[in-house]
Amino acid sequence: MTLLLVRHGESEGNVRGLIQGQRDEPLTEHGRRQAAAVAERLKADGGADRLVASPLARAFATAEAIGEAVGLAVTTDERLMEYDFGELSGLTVLQARERYPDWTWLSDRSGPMRSPVPGEEGLAAFDARVAEAVAELMAFDGRTIAVVHGGVVVSALNVAMRMHGAAEAAGRRVRFPMKNCGISELDQDEAGRLIVRRHNDASHLPPRPSQGA
Repeated sequence: MTLLLVRHGESEGNVRGLIQGQRDEPLTEHGRRQAAAVAERLKADGGADRLVASPLARAFATAEAIGEAVGLAVTTDERLMEYDFGELSGLTVLQARERYPDWTWLSDRSGPMRSPVPGEEGLAAFDARVAEAVAELMAFDGRTIAVVHGGVVVSALNVAMRMHGAAEAAGRRVRFPMKNCGISELDQDEAGRLIVRRHNDASHLPPRPSQGA
């Protein structure tokens, strides 16, 4: 049982520095190149038995590129969608902090959310749906590629850390940087705990073309 978590390619929202959340943003041209590169990497690594993706456009388009390379159809799972930031969606971080001074970025939080923004999902609900999806994906007897969002990868890795007591000992969420089209790999030990085999593998990614090239 192996789960390969792939973050989507660069989106227009990424370039503009937006808090995207569940707002749909298309891939940039560079994001499409990243998707093609990770697709070839996964094909070279032996492909997979199943391909699942967030239904948001930036993830689904990345998954389609992978599916063409490895010969799999894409199925979607709404539980793999990005965290819902509510009224913060579409704002920059600076705009969000100006509008909601008590708001803190997800990785800076510990304990319950103090001042939820209208429409914001909440970390407990987010982590619960990601954990449920990951448990079902890990129950599959084979290799699964899941094309998701950075927040989903961080949540899944924190689920793994909590199984070993590491995240709880720190009293907060563990930060995990995640590049567009980077790969993280999870499997299970004999006790059923998630093991992080690799994280943020981006060795396959093309460099960004220089301006004017």
